Order: sequence, then structure tokens, then C-alpha cells
Amino acid sequence: MAVGSLGSLGIGSGVLTSDTLNKLKEAEMNAHLSLYNTQLETNTSRQKDLAELEAKLLAFQTAVNSLGDTSQFNKKKVSPSVSGDSAAASLVVGSLSNLTNMKVIVDQLAQKDVYQSNGFRDKSATVMGSLGIKGGEDGKTSFTITQDGKDYKIDIDKSTTVAQLAEKINAATGGKIEAKLVNTGDRDNPYRLVVQSTETGTKNNISFSGDDELLKAMGWELDKNSISAGGLYGFRPNGQNDTKDTITGSISELSPLNVEDLKKQKLLGEGEKTSFTFVIKNGERYDRFTINIDENTTYESLAEDLRKQTNGKVELKIEDGGKLSFRATNGGDLSIFDGGYAVDKDGNIDTSNYQRDPLATRLLSDKFGITLDTSTPQGYNVKADNENHIQKGMDAIFSVDGVKMTRPTNTITDIGPDITLELKQKGEISFNVTQDTESIAQSLESLATAYNDLMINLNAATKFDPDAGTKGNFVGVSEIYNIKSQINNILLQTITVDGTVIVGDSDSSEGVKVSSKVSLSLADYGLTLNDGVLTFDSGKFNSKFNEDPQMAEKFFVGSNGFEDIDLVGDRVSNLGDGDIKFEEGKFTITYNDETIDLSKTANGDPFTLTGKDDIEKAKNLVDHINSFGLEGLEASFEIINQGKEGQQQIQFKIKGTSGSNLEIKGDSEFLKKFGLSSRTIYSVYKEETGTFGVLKNTMGEIMSSDGSFGGYKESLTKESKNLNETIESTKKTIEDRYDTMWSRWAAYDGIIAKLNNQASVISNMINAANNQGS
Repeated sequence: MAVGSLGSLGIGSGVLTSDTLNKLKEAEMNAHLSLYNTQLETNTSRQKDLAELEAKLLAFQTAVNSLGDTSQFNKKKVSPSVSGDSAAASLVVGSLSNLTNMKVIVDQLAQKDVYQSNGFRDKSATVMGSLGIKGGEDGKTSFTITQDGKDYKIDIDKSTTVAQLAEKINAATGGKIEAKLVNTGDRDNPYRLVVQSTETGTKNNISFSGDDELLKAMGWELDKNSISAGGLYGFRPNGQNDTKDTITGSISELSPLNVEDLKKQKLLGEGEKTSFTFVIKNGERYDRFTINIDENTTYESLAEDLRKQTNGKVELKIEDGGKLSFRATNGGDLSIFDGGYAVDKDGNIDTSNYQRDPLATRLLSDKFGITLDTSTPQGYNVKADNENHIQKGMDAIFSVDGVKMTRPTNTITDIGPDITLELKQKGEISFNVTQDTESIAQSLESLATAYNDLMINLNAATKFDPDAGTKGNFVGVSEIYNIKSQINNILLQTITVDGTVIVGDSDSSEGVKVSSKVSLSLADYGLTLNDGVLTFDSGKFNSKFNEDPQMAEKFFVGSNGFEDIDLVGDRVSNLGDGDIKFEEGKFTITYNDETIDLSKTANGDPFTLTGKDDIEKAKNLVDHINSFGLEGLEASFEIINQGKEGQQQIQFKIKGTSGSNLEIKGDSEFLKKFGLSSRTIYSVYKEETGTFGVLKNTMGEIMSSDGSFGGYKESLTKESKNLNETIESTKKTIEDRYDTMWSRWAAYDGIIAKLNNQASVISNMINAANNQGS
């Protein structure tokens, strides 16, 4: 029951009234709750100010995090010498690339192979009916499209329409070849079937075989002496299908000659030249080898050329009695094409096409006794003057820094790690690639702004002015006050990193960069703190950053990984006038779990160290080690002059940069010749945190629930909850007590009212008696 809910209290006594009880309760409420309410008001005010401070801290933390992230320092800026529509190419360089510049000359863009058919009057008309093709006995016909060693047979019957033919080609080729009908607007025959390779490059060129009459009527008359590289399967002699890896022949006129004399026989007459192309089929794979033959070629030299140029995959066997045979040594199906690469109109070799040569046909017959069955279908080209071949498939031809290259596409992704070169048109262009410092500079500018905003807020929140009698909400709160010193201590610190310094005159060519430990501060990079204000000088930053970008990254972010291994041998001289023979096991190097024995070359041939003097021998040994191409391993040497003319020493060095251990093993006396010994150098993992890496971690700790700011924020939340609960609990206790008092006062008031009533009755009786007696 709430006190004062009944206004009759005090009627009986005139003393124990509701007003009196309410005043007592109000006084007790004020006495007990005033402290809690004051604390709650302070808490609420601090939480409000803390929310504003948190926004400033989060803005500063965001700026710090971007500078403490390695991705910020891996961005590349590409500056082309030509931009816009006139640019020959574009270049995108990612963070993994070390490219600094590139010159590109585009000679030819890759393009698709495109054919069109002769015109059709009606796309819904049948193909055979429109072209007047009767077909076979079953009334059907077909042709085959060949691309990159794959045949796609297209069946046509008397009901197949022109539109359906396009659908059949698309379905059969699985998207490798695209067929579509186009309306040219021609009055008589407006519809043409366009067939094109989906992708660019000569390997995707299209060739045909099948019903010659149909293909000629379509506008694709074949030249059966010209075969696309992707459709060359070769021919075999009749009757030699039992041993598919071998093709045999015999020349009776040569039978009187013994093998040695036969080997020396020349194959062609003076001034003649031709080619054989050998095709080996293994499963779905075709290997093709073109061997050129001229007036000097003998049976023996042809056999040697075959061995070398096919890497031993094809051999020519010469036997007594004029017996000759070609064999695929890997067990594949062997075929021969009587010709070689085609030659274009300018006399250039066209490796995307092959051309039959009557001289090759005659040579096979006359000198090898081999007559090929040329009925085996190949991927034939159309005739060279065919206007329906509206675009020939081509590879991109271009050069990068003077190195000539070809690719089947205009988007080049394999010339370097994280590099994409897009060829756009013929022409020349250069690219300069630098570290993208602009985004880093913007982040540093944002950091300075966020820091200054934060410090204005922090200073106001922790300031005490005795003269004005004012103080911030967080005066005396160490969790907030110490944030400023924590941040400033990091911003003002100097750390030492691995970097480079210039020794000598930096303004002349005599200045040389050398590796060194370098002490750096943010002031070196244009970020200075004066009178509590952080300022950023972008010019100073760019100048310092460009001196050594890797050093800057180590200072800002830090570095981690395995340290490089630097093996430096003792100084040696007098390697001797003669050659030094390397024997097996006397000098081995193990790196990246790969062991090389220097007694062999990278090709497996025996190695002997030669050279006219120590310097030439040292160079040859270093080249020998590096020729194995062990990733991350590089050998070098230094020439050390002793101050006297002609007195020089050699010092061999081996550097490992991929984090592997380096092991040198061998004969101790032999290794000693080169200033080396058997030993293992272990790569050491090293982790260092840069300035913003440290600040990033510190800000994370400050803002976490266990940190100074996060912990203080959580304590205010808990304090607010506890105060509200205490206030409500105190209110309830006082309310309950005064409800009880009201009940008691009401009872007392009733008793007093009853007593007063009895007293009034007695008083009236007395008064009445007195009146009667008078």
C-alpha cells in the first residue's frame, strides 16, 4: 500500500497525518539516494564523453591499422609512356612482383580463326536441298571440323536446315567452336553461316575434311596439300597396320651395299631440299617433328638428326640388304607426312600449317621404298585465295625488353609473377613500375588528422583548471590519461632495421649503397610531433621512402621470415694453370632439399673446371653452380687485391634467400682449394615488428575488453547497472518500511480516535451531571 493512498490518516489523532509521513519518507529518500544519484549522474556524463572519445580512438585505430598492414606497402603504380586509346598495351602489376620497368613492342595481335559460308536464301531451308547435295546411299552426308588435334563430325540429312546446322556445330564442338547465322542483307542469298574459334591463337585454327562436294558448295573448297598443324595426323603405307610403331621400306638397288656404305649415301641431288614430318600418337596426344633434308643429308646424318630433334623418340634403322625402317621408340603410333612447315608469301616459316612436297613424296619412294596411303583424312585448309576465310587465326607476336615472344592470347599472364600484360594494338610502349606511395602518404595524412582530433578530445577530458574551477570528466582516471603517453611513446621511438646506407658521395656516382643496420624514426618520414600537434610532410616522406622502399616497409610494418644465408669462403689463390677435374662426391651442395654434385653439368655431362687464370676459373665455377637453377641459391665471387700488382685473391660466396638450410659436403682437401669446407648453415627464422605494427598491437590492446579503455568502458557500464540496481533496491526498502508505518499509524490513529471518542462521551456525561446538579 502506497503511503498517502488514503487521505483519512490523522483524522482520529490530528497528529499522525499522511503529510507528516510523506515528509518523513521524502527526507529519508533524499538522505539515502542523493549520493547514488550523484554517482549515477557522473557515470552517465562519463559514458557520454567516453562514447565521443571512443569514436576518436576508433578513427585513429583505423588509420594505424592501414599503416600496420603489409598490403599497404605492396601496392604498385604503373606509369605507361602512352595512355588512352593509342596505347599498344596495358600492364597490371600485383604485390608479388619485383618488376621495375618493361618495354613492350606489339607486332601482331592474337585473333580468332573465322570462316563464312556461301549465302543461303532461307535459313529454314534444308542444307542439302539448298546446295544440291544428294548424299550417300542413305541420303545423308557429313563433314568434319578439326581443331587442336580433335575431330568433330557434323552429320547432315535431308531434313537438316541451315539454322539447325549451326546448332549441330555448336553442340558437337562443346563451345570450342562457335557457329551462328548472320543476315548480310543480300537481296538473293542473305543468310551466311559464320564458323569461328571461340578462343584466339593458331592452335585453335579450324580445318575441314569429309564430303568434298558439300564443303565446296558451302564455300570451303579444300587444298589437300595444305594441312593445319592441329589437324596433321600423318600417313602410313598400305598393309603396315600390324606394327603401328614402325614404318618399313626396302630399296633393292641398295641391297649390294653394306651398312657402312649405305649410311654414307646422299638422299638428294645438288640444290634440292625438302622435309619429312613424323607424327607420334599416344592416346589423345600427338607429337610432331619436322626434319629438314638437303643436298648434304645422308642416311646416317638423317638418323642422327632424328635422334637429336625428337629426343630419341624416333629412330631410323639401317640394315643390310637395303632394309630401312622408322620406329617410334616410346611405343606410340607412328605416321609420316611427306612435307614440312608451310612458307608464307614473305618467305617466313609458318609453323601453324604444313605443306605437302612432291619431292618428299618421291624421296620416300625412291630412297626408302615407302609409298604412303594419303587417303587418311587430315585437317585440310581451304585454298589460299578463298575469300570465305575472312580472318585467319593468329598468335600474338610481341617482344618484352627485346625478347621476342608469341602467345595464343592477347592477355599475357605468364611472363612474371603477379604480372598481367594486355596487348591492345600494334605499336610500342614502355612501363615504369614503382611502389605506390600515394596511398601510404594519404594514410599518414589521415593518421595525423585522426591523432590531432583524438588529442584535442583527450586533453579536454583530462584537463584540470584550478583558476576556472573546471575539470574534465576523466581527471584522475589513469586508464584514460595514460592513453596519450602510450601512443606518443611509440610515435616518438627510434627503431633499428636492416636497410641500406650510401657510402661515399651520395651526390655523385661515387656513392654506393651498402647493407647496414639503420636507426629510423617517424620524423625521418615526415611525421613530426611538436607542441602536441602531429604534422606530415609528404615531400620528405616520398624522398626518404624512395631511398629504400623495403627498409621503409620494415620500419613501418616490420618483417618476418627466414634470414638469408651468406656463406663466405676463405681467400684463395693459385688455382693452378691446368684444368681441375671434378670427381663424383668431392663437391656437393644441398639446398631446398635438392642435392647437386658438381662433378656433372646440369645436363649430366662430366664437368672439368677450365680457365686461363684464377679469375676466369672462378667465373666458370660460379656459372657452373648457378646453371643448376636451385631456387633462392646464388653463387658469386669477389676479387681481392693485395696491394701489389698481380697479387689477387679469390673469395667465393654462396647466398641462400629461400629459407632453406645450406649444406656443403665433399673431400676436405678438394673443397679447401676453393676456400670452403664441409659444413651446414641453418636458416634462422626472424620476426620483427615495425613502428605501426607495434602501435597497431597497442591500440588493439587498449580497445580490447581487457585493455585500459575497453576495461574502463566496461567498468562504467557495470557501475551504471549496479547504481541503478542499488537505487531501486533502496527505494523499495524505504517504500516497504513506510507502507508498514502507514499501516501502524492508521491503527494508532484508530485507537486514538476511539479513546478520544470515549473521552468525549465521559466528558459529556460529566458535563450533563454538572448541569443537573446546578
